[in-house]
Amino acid sequence: MGLPIILTVVAGILFLTITFYIIARKNETTPYHADPSAWLQPPIAKEPDLPPASTTAPDYRVQVNEFEQSRKVLEETFFKVCSESGRPRGLRWKTCDFESTMLFVVENHSLNLHALVPVVISFEAIEGGPMEDMEAVSNLRVGSALFVHTGDNWATRGDVIYNLSPDEAFQRYAPNYTAFDVDSLNTKSESSTQSETLPDQEEEA
Repeated sequence: MGLPIILTVVAGILFLTITFYIIARKNETTPYHADPSAWLQPPIAKEPDLPPASTTAPDYRVQVNEFEQSRKVLEETFFKVCSESGRPRGLRWKTCDFESTMLFVVENHSLNLHALVPVVISFEAIEGGPMEDMEAVSNLRVGSALFVHTGDNWATRGDVIYNLSPDEAFQRYAPNYTAFDVDSLNTKSESSTQSETLPDQEEEA
């Protein structure tokens, strides 16, 4: 076998290897809409797959109505996802009570709404697991459940921001979000938010 033939075979093997590697990498990364596990999850600031960036705000009235119409299904999906997640380790999801209130905020990258709903969660220890003898397991946990509008529909991957109310969660992760006024269906500027406190301050004075 001559040298040119050997070089051709080696080049062919290298080409196939590179091709298969590129195909495998593409299969690992799916679009934001198709793969809930790629959603931006506070407090992780850098996620490999962000939602599609947008410079035009969507119709927030439609997104709010869609959430209200599908809320029961979303809550059921949330509990199912969490129950099957294996988190927290050694615990089984027993109940998750959703309060009627919610907080809508605008996610700054996609300009879509996110909804934060107060939740009260109870766990029970898995038999034979590391948490079986822990008395604190029976304590109720509070937090905020996160629901995301992907641009196509509302969905959830079971994210919980523990120990923070929706307002506290919004303040904690303010760089990711813009305040949203559900009554006017508009975003709130910092100046308008501050102006809302002025009457109270004047009364105190």
